[in-house]
Amino acid sequence: MNILVISDSHGWTDQLKAIISRHEHEVDQVIHVGDSELPEHAPELAGVNVVAGNCDVFSSFPNELECQWEGTTAYIAHGHHHGVKQTLAKLIDRAKEKGARIAIYGHSHIARAEEQDGVILINPGSVRLPKQYPEGTYCCLTIGNEHVDINYWTTAGKKATDLDKHFTL
Repeated sequence: MNILVISDSHGWTDQLKAIISRHEHEVDQVIHVGDSELPEHAPELAGVNVVAGNCDVFSSFPNELECQWEGTTAYIAHGHHHGVKQTLAKLIDRAKEKGARIAIYGHSHIARAEEQDGVILINPGSVRLPKQYPEGTYCCLTIGNEHVDINYWTTAGKKATDLDKHFTL
């Protein structure tokens, strides 16, 4: 299963459309991890699973989602309610409460993938306002055969292989 994960686009509609269009024929699902700053019925978000970020104050997006991919549970939240800029402990705890092996979050604008305390933590970074990386980023997950591969891309569509990770489920 292939999942496109985008976060923190902060109102950029043209780039959001370009990213989704670039990958729409190779992914099974698209997730926006918050701070789209778009209304729920925005055409750019049609068919996209979206959670609310701290800048989505007028939206009715849910604060969290759970997805099942190839028998693996993923917990998805923007991260501002979990204090992810300071620590990932609350996010990890919530993922474990939900029985999730994977937690996907945004908010910090820092692209990273790591495993802590049995939870694979994935942040796609920000497509508009990146931190600790020279360009905006997003990622594509491939889940199957007891593994997850995370492949990062720049907003412009170049592979960011230095950020890529592989984990065993």
